[in-house]
Amino acid sequence: MPARSRSKPSPRIGSLAISRDARVLAVVFGNDNASFLYRIDVSTGVAARLTAATSGTETRPTFSQDGKRVAHASWPGGEAPSRIVIANIDGSDSRQWSPSDVEDLSPVFSPDNKTIVFSRSQFVGSYSPIAQPHPHDWALYASNLDGTNIRQITNEHFYSMSSPSISPDGEKFVVVTETPYTTQHLAAYSLTRPGLPLSTYKPHFPNELSRKHPIYAYPNYLPDGTILFMAADKHISYDVYRQNPDTGSVDKLTDKNGYATDLTVSADGSTAAFLKWRYTWLGDVTDPKIYLLDMNSKRLTALTITGLP
Repeated sequence: MPARSRSKPSPRIGSLAISRDARVLAVVFGNDNASFLYRIDVSTGVAARLTAATSGTETRPTFSQDGKRVAHASWPGGEAPSRIVIANIDGSDSRQWSPSDVEDLSPVFSPDNKTIVFSRSQFVGSYSPIAQPHPHDWALYASNLDGTNIRQITNEHFYSMSSPSISPDGEKFVVVTETPYTTQHLAAYSLTRPGLPLSTYKPHFPNELSRKHPIYAYPNYLPDGTILFMAADKHISYDVYRQNPDTGSVDKLTDKNGYATDLTVSADGSTAAFLKWRYTWLGDVTDPKIYLLDMNSKRLTALTITGLP
């Protein structure tokens, strides 16, 4: 997964999600002390607050496929852990149900809009005396939208993992993960039967960064079962690729993005969105801009946004 920027621009756009019909974006905007969720009309670029929080950090938004709800992770600050929050698309009826002793992140709605899948860390610390503490020992969980019937759906205790993406039939999900013993790869798991991965993928393409130690990020299932993802090439450009899991064929959809993050795709498969960052003369990255990718024409368009503070 892409490394974090050494610079800390403030304020800035963070993670984002795109609605099923590609008409609405949910984006996080703020700084390192506080960030909040905004709704953007794609046709006009006009942004408006989606939540009412006055402090803390909101991140990793996602839309339900029926277009009625949005979920995100919320960290109030201090020693408190991150919680999952679900609300109506207009921000009303906001509620959270995560327990107080774990770190919950990266919520995703199932295609039938009845289940939320999310990642949970059982350990926040460091395996090195000189490294900064970070969440580890990740596993994926599922629950009803009201927080009942919470069940663990993976049992591998991942060292690191991406947000999950659920297949169109609701039977499996794909993540990018790695362990202390394996390099990054894409892995598909059953949503109903915890166990070893159903399939693992290491897509290869011309000028990839490293055949032995590739960098993948942001996997997304498309309606036809192919997988959209980002990967780094030898120029450290994070471009968008699509893999057919059945044949292994890989199609490159963008070229020379530079540093890019947060790839997401509408559930109808028509439009992808991601952030492209600008390099400073010091080599840091800053000033992320939202780009929309037409999945049919492969046309890439920058989105002009108004209404952010």
